[in-house]
Amino acid sequence: MFNKTFLLAACLLTSLGAIGQTNELKSAEAQILAENLKQDISTTLAEINRLEKKHNSDAETLSFELSQKAYNFISFGVVIEPEHNVVLSVTPHSNAIALGLKAGDIIEVLSIDGVIVNNLSNGLKLKAGSKIEAKVRREGAVLSLMTTAESKSIPNWSLQISASQTVSAQPELTGCGYLSVFFTPPEIKYQYPAKVFEVDGESGFHFRDTIKLAAGSHIVKVHEYIPDGMMSRRKPGIEKAKTLQLVVEPNKTYHIAAQFDPKKRLNIVDEAYWEPIVWKVSDSKCKP
Repeated sequence: MFNKTFLLAACLLTSLGAIGQTNELKSAEAQILAENLKQDISTTLAEINRLEKKHNSDAETLSFELSQKAYNFISFGVVIEPEHNVVLSVTPHSNAIALGLKAGDIIEVLSIDGVIVNNLSNGLKLKAGSKIEAKVRREGAVLSLMTTAESKSIPNWSLQISASQTVSAQPELTGCGYLSVFFTPPEIKYQYPAKVFEVDGESGFHFRDTIKLAAGSHIVKVHEYIPDGMMSRRKPGIEKAKTLQLVVEPNKTYHIAAQFDPKKRLNIVDEAYWEPIVWKVSDSKCKP
């Protein structure tokens, strides 16, 4: 344990309450998303701290606040190859999913409130309640699809960050937990298999589906195994590992996956198309 701890207090407020207590969420899927969000916040804050220390020797007094007022937004949620109007990917829980589009569909006609969209590459101007109609060719058959556009609501949120040098008053975690890549993550959420190659600088884990770790903070390096068909111009072989910072709690198993972003499928060089995530946390008694 370090004798000085950079204390970060983050509070993300929504209509459901603070995400720090995911047990307040009733949906198991929402709890997983909240856990993933906590990991994303921690990783981002660590990078902000690193950058500030690099340019500011007093960075350990860093503090700031971010906030966002509630708003609604609406989008179609589809990536289309513009030359032939081929659907490349569809965002889960989007209006495109509600319409019934699938990857590989060829859009022959698309209309919004009865007005035909002549150029799909320019995007769609939607509003809540818009009537979306389409004729698509799928495996040789022509299908007629229809739905009503819905908007999504972003609640009020605020994120407060404060930092100070102090002796940690947090008790040390004892016992053990596990990392696992055994179970297949849900592809419908663009989550794909991954392998853990390194933990805390030690390599040789890529042949193991389950890894036992002491409770506490760990730095995990993960490789993705996203299917080649999801991307074009992909470099041969496995891409370089990405880092996942993880606090392992006793008697918990953290299921690791690669989160694919189809909107960034062409960002092969900087590998912005994926991130390592914890897609599920389950109870698992620590075995001696």
